[in-house]
Amino acid sequence: MAELTVGQEVQAFELPDEQGSPWVLDQHLAEGPVVLVFYRGDW
Repeated sequence: MAELTVGQEVQAFELPDEQGSPWVLDQHLAEGPVVLVFYRGDW
């Protein structure tokens, strides 16, 4: 799998949020810039 770099554009995606509701990238981009942060969490 290729790494993401700062400023790189990503493909549109949809993931469930913390309540299980769909979070759609394109909908949020329509409102303005989006910052994505990936973290491992508490495994």
